[in-house]
Amino acid sequence: MEPPVMGVVEGVAHEGARSRLFYKHGKVSGSKIDFLIDSGASHNFLGSRFLDASVKSSCDECMVELAGGQRMKVHGPIVLAVDLGFWIGNVEFYIGPIRMDAILGWKWLKMVNPKIDWQKGLMETRPEGKEICTLENVEEVVPELDGKNQSVAASEHELTHMPMQRDCETCVVAKIKRRPARRLEKDVSALSFNDEVGIDLVEPGRNVKSVDGSKFILTHIDRATGWVTLAGLRAKTHTAVADAWKSVQAGRGWPKVLRTDDGNEFKGDVGRLVREHLIKHEVGIPYRPNSHAEQERFHHTLNQGIRANLVQAGLGKRWFMHAAQHFAFMTNRLHVGRKSGKTPFELRRGEKWSPRNLSLPFGCKVVYKDDQPDNKYAPRGKVGILVGVGEHPMAILVLPRDDWTSETPKVIRTQDFKAFTHEFPLKGIEREMVSLSQQEELPEVDEPSAVEAVQDLDRRIDALRAREAELEKEIEALKVRVVDEERAAGTGGPVTIPQLNLTTLLKTGAALASEQGRAAMEKEVKSMLRFGVWDENPLTLEEARRQPGARFVRTHFIFGLKFAEMPEEFRKVKCRLVAGGNRIWGSDGAATNDIFDYETPAGLSAIRMIIAVAAILGLQIVSFDISSAYLHADLSGPPTFAYLPREICDSKDTVVRLRKALYGLPRSGSDFSQDARRRLQKFQWKLVHGEKNVYVRRNAASSSVALLALYVDDGLLACREEERPGIIEELKQEFLIEKAPELLTEGGSLRFLGTSISLKNGSVSLANQEYQDVVIREFEQDIRRVLRAVKSPSEKLDGEEVLNYQVIWKTLKVREHVGRLMWLARTVRPDIAYAVGMIARYVDKWNVAAERLLVRVVQYLKTPREALEYHVLGNLKEGIRGVNILGYTDADFAGCPESRVSTSGRATYLVAGDYKYLVDWSSRKQRFVSSSTSESELAALEETVQLSLFPALSFLRSIRDGEFSVILMCDNQAVMRAIEMGYSPKLHHMAITRATDLAWLHQVCEKQKLVKLAFVKTDENVADLMTKALFPEGHIKCWEKLRVPQTGRRSVEF
Repeated sequence: MEPPVMGVVEGVAHEGARSRLFYKHGKVSGSKIDFLIDSGASHNFLGSRFLDASVKSSCDECMVELAGGQRMKVHGPIVLAVDLGFWIGNVEFYIGPIRMDAILGWKWLKMVNPKIDWQKGLMETRPEGKEICTLENVEEVVPELDGKNQSVAASEHELTHMPMQRDCETCVVAKIKRRPARRLEKDVSALSFNDEVGIDLVEPGRNVKSVDGSKFILTHIDRATGWVTLAGLRAKTHTAVADAWKSVQAGRGWPKVLRTDDGNEFKGDVGRLVREHLIKHEVGIPYRPNSHAEQERFHHTLNQGIRANLVQAGLGKRWFMHAAQHFAFMTNRLHVGRKSGKTPFELRRGEKWSPRNLSLPFGCKVVYKDDQPDNKYAPRGKVGILVGVGEHPMAILVLPRDDWTSETPKVIRTQDFKAFTHEFPLKGIEREMVSLSQQEELPEVDEPSAVEAVQDLDRRIDALRAREAELEKEIEALKVRVVDEERAAGTGGPVTIPQLNLTTLLKTGAALASEQGRAAMEKEVKSMLRFGVWDENPLTLEEARRQPGARFVRTHFIFGLKFAEMPEEFRKVKCRLVAGGNRIWGSDGAATNDIFDYETPAGLSAIRMIIAVAAILGLQIVSFDISSAYLHADLSGPPTFAYLPREICDSKDTVVRLRKALYGLPRSGSDFSQDARRRLQKFQWKLVHGEKNVYVRRNAASSSVALLALYVDDGLLACREEERPGIIEELKQEFLIEKAPELLTEGGSLRFLGTSISLKNGSVSLANQEYQDVVIREFEQDIRRVLRAVKSPSEKLDGEEVLNYQVIWKTLKVREHVGRLMWLARTVRPDIAYAVGMIARYVDKWNVAAERLLVRVVQYLKTPREALEYHVLGNLKEGIRGVNILGYTDADFAGCPESRVSTSGRATYLVAGDYKYLVDWSSRKQRFVSSSTSESELAALEETVQLSLFPALSFLRSIRDGEFSVILMCDNQAVMRAIEMGYSPKLHHMAITRATDLAWLHQVCEKQKLVKLAFVKTDENVADLMTKALFPEGHIKCWEKLRVPQTGRRSVEF
């Protein structure tokens, strides 16, 4: 009967790795008991009946780890005399709650090294002075052996064929072309065995199956010692990987860190084991082999070793698992690390390995003892080849001669053998077959050269890429067709395609060579002439220089492809004439500096407050576009003369006087904002306090309010329905509005700054799904392009150099991707604000960690998330007076592991009735290093008051005079106490180091009562999402609290 599976053999788990056991009668301190001999037991144990008062007083209580990874409470150790009849000596035991009287484990087996017949249950000591693995009476079978065959151990090269030797036939046939390249090894001196491990899978090939049924190899590498363990898998699933990993870890316990790639086979059950045993899981970056380089390098070495073993033995590919186990066994004992100078065996066990006749090459000839001969006169020895070795207990795996060609070979495990390390029977047979085949006449076949093969491969790749581009166009066309059909069926009218207005730059020469480009240029020139951007009569250069304070600038055309995210039939070439504002010079040729009033477009938080107020008061929302916005304003300042492009004026010695705020001039934005302000003031529009391009108009008679925001040429209007036509007409009188304004209606949507504003079921929602899809698509396309560049045949890059290649040559457009993500985080996705902020810190010092985080954020964006929601009230009794302000603040002390700088986070709401409207959020790195949690929290609180709460308060006061309640939620009571007192000796230095004044906060919060501080528990603080990475459950919970307006009760009393 086969013994039950209880552990691993020599730390290498495979299908045949079983712990052998049987019972043996003996004595302990004179008492007769039955011993269980178990080669898989981690220690020697005695049952609880041996636990008496004397043992308790002399032995301490402790915990030991069992072979299965569990821990058991025992007493010991205690040394007792053991008599097994054939052996007498002292043994170290642990006394614990086991079901049998005594267990002798592998430590005792290693110390005594008895000769065991597991099938018959016999055990005896070995004769003194005799070799351990000898075959008694083998001389009867092989009376004369060559002296060469008497050598017990083979050389290291014959065991692993590493590194390559040019005079070794096996190395040449196995195509091991070069020695392993020297690489810098990381410092792992602080690690211990089983602290940090890495696992991965090796697929031998399609339809390749080992004789034991394995189709994949699980590689397990201990980072501290380099100890390699292999296991065969029948399927590439997370369940199979988890079972194999558990078998490998049996007897070792669980590691502290697990390193894998991002494959699905390392999720599911593997992830469950990681979470249950509190293991840190480090995942490599998708499409980046260098982030898992240690494992990938070993796979290359392992494949070489397997090929060498199979070639040396003359066996086929179905023996790959046995060849791999043999290679791993020898590598653990013979491979010397370059940095440590020791083998993995020495690093793990603390002693050098004693070969004890186990230095046997794979596939060598073996004569082993036949325990079941056919008759009395049959030889007791049989010939086979070696296909595996093991130490605990010491034995080998042999493939008998009768099974060399069998479809279902039987592998025998034996301890009695004689090895002939320089004879490989199957390899000799293979040579004979090759020599016979060479005698036959074979037809000649013309094979392509290496150059022709590479050229043919390149042609195929180009054809596949072209086909991929065609398929992408067809998919986009189908999407548009589906949208057309669905919208036409729903409305019965004309269909408008959702547009993001994404614009990509075109080369000027290529654009002018096309008919669309020339038409766009002519349209732009006509627009310039219509607005009177420059004087009709040009001046000579000398005449212009006579003008006092004259300045000169060059102009040029910029071409862009509008609606770049749409299919080709929707795209449009656009042209702009711009000035080279980066270089303006005076009459003497020296560069000049222009001084003008600072202006800024409407802020995103102000735009969200307009939408929130519109939802609260029931106002209609309208978006509109101003054509040629800058050209409405006169150019102020000293006279400016421009050199027109040669497409407009051929003469190089003439210039024109600019009269309008041409695009590209530094002061054009300021001139347009001031001009728009003068135009709007005619109709009683006033600036909102603290904003430059946000306006409010109050009607005292009707108690109505209208809000307007200008973001360069894009406008957003919120007003009552009866006032909307008049306001639109006034705007058209002052600005050129060619496109019809868009009105937000129930079930519809409009776009403003790329953000989709929709109204459905009594809620206004803000989303940007189309732009989010573009961000994901652009990143994935860029990743594929980088991979094609790195993996091209001409680039021979080491795994560690791939990232450097990308950074130095800028193959991955990091700034573009991070910029897109920052826009998403600032507009509609506060849940990624912290992660994107962390990525942005590494744009100029890109590394593996930043790239891993970038990939994770893009993958996270693929998961659908709900939009920001603003509930439409429309009937608030108090009107705008019923609106209050609620803020949350938080800080992560020393959150940056490199600079030790803290991270501030905040979230601000407008509160009306039982509903909250998220209007502002931020996650940003603090400018100075904090010395305590309280210091970082105080700095974050001051930022929230100054940059978020007070602007919101100014906005509400601009709409309606009066007092508004402002509450700030903080989870740090020490900071709240310090503000209440107005002084803290531990925070006094902040007034000097970072200009944070406790006295000012005390004045604002305690004396003027402008802001009321309130305590909130950490798990209820929604600003926590802005300062640190949370577990998935906590992240989703915090996001729901941050996004969805709370209904049914007031969470805060104002």
